Amino acid sequence: MPSTTLTTVLSGAGSIGLFASRAFVSAFAVAALLKWGPQIDLINNTGLLQQIKDVPSWFTHDITVTILGLLAALEIAATKSPDARQLLLEVDGYIKSGTAFLTTLTVSGIISKSDADVIREITTWQEPIRAGFGDNVVGVLTAVFAAGGVWFACTVRNGVLSVLVDADPGDDTMITGALSWLEDMWALLGTLLLILFPLVMLGITAVLLGFVALLHYHAKRKEQQSKTPCKNCDTPMYQCAVACPSCKTPNSDIHAIGWLGQTLDKPADQIDSHPVHLVQKQRCPVCATHLKPRHTRQTCQACGHDLFADPQAVEAYLKAINQRVPVVLIITAALSLIPIVGLIPAIMVYRIRLVAPLRRYTSMMRTIPMRWALRILFLVLVWVQVLPGIGAAAVPVMALLSYGSYRGMFRRQLARESQKLTTRG
Repeated sequence: MPSTTLTTVLSGAGSIGLFASRAFVSAFAVAALLKWGPQIDLINNTGLLQQIKDVPSWFTHDITVTILGLLAALEIAATKSPDARQLLLEVDGYIKSGTAFLTTLTVSGIISKSDADVIREITTWQEPIRAGFGDNVVGVLTAVFAAGGVWFACTVRNGVLSVLVDADPGDDTMITGALSWLEDMWALLGTLLLILFPLVMLGITAVLLGFVALLHYHAKRKEQQSKTPCKNCDTPMYQCAVACPSCKTPNSDIHAIGWLGQTLDKPADQIDSHPVHLVQKQRCPVCATHLKPRHTRQTCQACGHDLFADPQAVEAYLKAINQRVPVVLIITAALSLIPIVGLIPAIMVYRIRLVAPLRRYTSMMRTIPMRWALRILFLVLVWVQVLPGIGAAAVPVMALLSYGSYRGMFRRQLARESQKLTTRG
């Protein structure tokens, strides 16, 4: 196999894991390495870069690199927002696969003309373009393979992330956010590793994809194992459900739910408050089906339960959250006594215990101004946290402000949605 053909195959296959994580960050890293890599001896004399002969001038142009850099920055910023991450899960497979396809064609030298030549030959379908594709069948096949591999990898990756997003849509545990930063670093450093040591990168990509695929399989298997047939009608229902979604027969062996809303292999401790715990984890209080829409008034698609239709159920829900406030304030104050180090666990505590049960049912768009106002205020309180003595009050104040804001937003949205339903009725 010619060296250039081997280069095309290695670069395309090795980039699958990169583009499955970040589309524009990976494309920017490739363009930057092609533009400035030859000026660095370590990069220029080692790995794939030495074999890439037809570096397209338009792809490494200052304007192209700048645009890709801006898109990469926007991509990184978007993946840091829990709301934006949920939206990206729906569309990023198309974006990443398309970007991987075009980038692979570019690196393989198929698209290697100047800007004017590319536009002219594509629009007029002249012979040079057709001949280029005919002479680079391997490059086209590799680009198709890379796009397909990215699509598959995105499907598996998003399957794993969707479990985390469903369990923790507001990223109150900060797990999804940490994974997002790791993916950013992987897309940037992984591209450099692909250029320097392509075979190593190919092996790492295969191992990571295999590991993520196993996680995806385990998550789906765990979801199915959390169901049991109803004793009355044999309809599969969650073991943590209060009743069957089909015949409404009560569950005689209700299982507890964990801090991420997952079904546990132990009985529920307090049956009376179990429906409230289910709603706090964005699950139906009857059949434990996951409730995806961020609305206060919604109907469970499995059993038809009308969420928050009963005013007494609403007050019981808010009362259960309110009872946590004193303990949360004590814990966050104690953690705030530890400068810097205690800040992150303290924030996680109040977000999980107080904010998350309310944020799960508040509109993403309507809370944007409130969230930005809280973030600006939090930046001030973070600096206060490092001060001896009075710093212990920083995170408790943050907790009360967040809790009060989301509680008010929850009540306003509930009133608004209930009014709409009454008007329609």
